[in-house]
Amino acid sequence: MDRSTEVKEAMRGFYAAEAGDRDTDAWLREGGSARVPETPASHYFIDRKVETAIAMAQAPAASRVLEVGCSFGHMSFLLAERFREVVAVDLSAESIALATRRARHYDVSNLRFLEADAERLETFRAGEFEAVFMFSTLRFCPHPDAALAEAWRVLAPGGRAVVDVPNRRSPWYGPIKRVIGVEPHIHDRLYVKSELEAMMRTTGFTEVHSRHILFTSKRVPTPMLPAFKLLDRVLEPLPGLRELSGIVMTAGRKP
Repeated sequence: MDRSTEVKEAMRGFYAAEAGDRDTDAWLREGGSARVPETPASHYFIDRKVETAIAMAQAPAASRVLEVGCSFGHMSFLLAERFREVVAVDLSAESIALATRRARHYDVSNLRFLEADAERLETFRAGEFEAVFMFSTLRFCPHPDAALAEAWRVLAPGGRAVVDVPNRRSPWYGPIKRVIGVEPHIHDRLYVKSELEAMMRTTGFTEVHSRHILFTSKRVPTPMLPAFKLLDRVLEPLPGLRELSGIVMTAGRKP
């Protein structure tokens, strides 16, 4: 088994277990809506990423869009509220099955989940989508250049891809995680803004630009969340300090 296959099998196993823990009728009912139930900090974190990505994509509400690396729909159900049609794909068959169950349970008819590899989106024709979103996906791809090339291929001319990655300069991914005993994600890769922007330009994207967002982690205790929201508002606009944020989000346009 080559290294790429080994990584993907490990990721399949990791997310199969995560989906299996939630594969119950109680989980489907939890929250009372299609949105995946999580902590307030997780919902804030996800809301910020989705809102920022939609703004950077500049795609109209009538668009057909693709989400690559959807897990069991954390972002997908939010995207479905904003676009005419959303197709969401993931490497994990178990995650796709769980997300599909939730979509059916809440009758979300404009959202479809499919099993697919980010580096080989063979299900889709060239130019099928007006926007492509990749939330925390590229970090796990053995061949990130292949994943970006596939995003470029399935994107319609004039459409934009929006990709986010963990920021290698953020102290959260180094000393803070070590101090509080948080294990790193398996097969994770961190990036800096210049690295991601260079990869997108090499792929063929133009008008490439980035934003640094989120000093707030999904692990923030609920009583501390208001303080962290304020920290985000204060630090994200500040040159220099914003480069220590947790997330780099980059958009590029297909000519």
